[in-house]
Amino acid sequence: MEKKFNIEDCLEGKQSLEEIWEGSKAETSSATFRELVRLGRRIDAAEARRRLGRTVWTVFAAAASVAVVALLTFSLARSKYSAAPLDGTCNLVADYGQTSSVTLEDGTRVSLNAGSSLLYPESFNRKKSRIVYLSGEGNFNVAKDPSRPFIVKTAYMDVQALGTSFCVQSYTGEHTVRATLKEGKVKVSVPAAGEKSYILEPGMQLIYRPSGKSVALARVDAEKVMSWEEGFLSFSNASFSEIITALERRFDVSVSYSSQQVHRNALNVRFMPDESLEDALDVLTLLIPGSRYKVEGNRVYFLL
Repeated sequence: MEKKFNIEDCLEGKQSLEEIWEGSKAETSSATFRELVRLGRRIDAAEARRRLGRTVWTVFAAAASVAVVALLTFSLARSKYSAAPLDGTCNLVADYGQTSSVTLEDGTRVSLNAGSSLLYPESFNRKKSRIVYLSGEGNFNVAKDPSRPFIVKTAYMDVQALGTSFCVQSYTGEHTVRATLKEGKVKVSVPAAGEKSYILEPGMQLIYRPSGKSVALARVDAEKVMSWEEGFLSFSNASFSEIITALERRFDVSVSYSSQQVHRNALNVRFMPDESLEDALDVLTLLIPGSRYKVEGNRVYFLL
């Protein structure tokens, strides 16, 4: 008999997150997850008002399983660490201008970059796998347990490891999603790009572009990619918009600029932990000749 999703059982804690995720027959898409995340952020307007200033999307009906996960992930943004309404689950949030970290019950250490959220069980006891749900960017140092793979689920990809160190970057609404391996070995699955999975070795990065459903592999300096945990921001052949979005999260500001004038730039830059917003903007004006900026409160105008 086909198992039916029951939202009351979910809210009362009668189903585990794994059962909810795997048991639902509903179809989802990246847009589904993106819209639900935006809705969740609106639940707490005081925390979310700075992040909702750009674009308001129309929220539509979606798969119940992802709806519950996404809404619970962001409805608790008032505190950095909270017990989620689902019995036996917790929510870790890193708001704009912050980073957060937690050591899970199995010894796995997770650090979240600004604007990220992680939903995870209080305990992995009696579970065949260790599953967590990420929106945003997280560094994972996974405790070894060969009998129970550790799986990071995002809107676009699943990253599975047995015991390793890696980074997953999957912010909703961005043009690229990345998985970067520092140590060990991971298997990355991208359902929308086909049935094929990818085995990464240390120093490899998988890049997925949802718009074209394309997957690419590249050699990178994993230490630099994951160095945001120590306060660095490193970019290699990055677009101007990618850098600006990272600075918005780091300094909790909103930056206005003309995308048509800067879309052609591929920039290489690294910001130090002690650099201020103005320091970072000064660097960008050197990289983009003729540019200048103006700061008014928590709004920045980058001009050409």
